[in-house]
Amino acid sequence: MSLDDKTDAELVRLFKSGDSAAFDAIVRRFQDRIFRLANVWLYDAQYAADATQEVFVRSHKGLRRFRFRAAPFTWLYRTTRYVCNEFNRRRRADALDDEPADPDSAPERHVAEHEAAQRVRAFVQELPERQREVVMLRMFEELSVRDTAQAMGCREGTVKALLHKAVARLRLDMNEAGFSHE
Repeated sequence: MSLDDKTDAELVRLFKSGDSAAFDAIVRRFQDRIFRLANVWLYDAQYAADATQEVFVRSHKGLRRFRFRAAPFTWLYRTTRYVCNEFNRRRRADALDDEPADPDSAPERHVAEHEAAQRVRAFVQELPERQREVVMLRMFEELSVRDTAQAMGCREGTVKALLHKAVARLRLDMNEAGFSHE
């Protein structure tokens, strides 16, 4: 059986026992998901790539102490959240020193689907933090209610309530903005 056929927990156990190839398999398995989450929180693909790399650098050290109290992805999710918060704090501090960006330097968007996705992303970004997290995990990452609750450190009922509120707010905001989501 190849490493890619192992469960997440088996890969972590192998890595903890000294199998460095198991960590490579963990990175392959989760790097796209971690990048997508980071990209939503950071709104910038380059920052998201840097944050993803930082998550795995920290994970290489931290997974040796992993105690299986949560699923490996849940642990990586929390690490990602922490790293993205750090990046955002640094960016806010740096923004005070930067000159305003030239609005003409942004590339034009030619594809209607891309523009719609950007608008939806902006609506999601305006949600309160916990609602935004639920939407990202349940709708974008397609985690179960149980896994979402575990990742967020809350009860399943809280996940359901937050998702209900988030969807209602998104519908209202999108309708008020005249957004057509055909």
